[in-house]
Amino acid sequence: MLSQSNLSLLFFFCITLLIASGSGSLAQSGLNGGKPIITYNTFGPLPTIKTQSPPSFPGGENKLNAFVLHQMEETDTPVKLGRKTWLTATLDGTGKVMELIPTYDSDPTLKKEMVRVGALMPRWNPGTINGQGVETKFQFLLCR
Repeated sequence: MLSQSNLSLLFFFCITLLIASGSGSLAQSGLNGGKPIITYNTFGPLPTIKTQSPPSFPGGENKLNAFVLHQMEETDTPVKLGRKTWLTATLDGTGKVMELIPTYDSDPTLKKEMVRVGALMPRWNPGTINGQGVETKFQFLLCR
């Protein structure tokens, strides 16, 4: 039977081995129940593990920004939005938005509004590894 210190050492060794083999093998290893989660951001605070093909909104980031702002104007409830707000979209392997949340803001009204806007979004072009769509987190800056 392994002691607590031996388990810790084994865990450290496995993590070191995964890091040494490169981020590409980490992304393709099937962590998270066989579904790799890849984080991709244009710039900013999230660490980046590059997919072979990053996710993209149909029409580009300017269209994405315009879509979100237009949908927010259509709401009945006024939403307090700063000049610059970071949003994180979680996409499945087909490009469907599973979740759209403010990255830092904890305003419950803004969170509720982003859930509504995320449900209205069209399918994105998904991030891919070896030609297959993978679950991806995409962080972007929403500018007024």
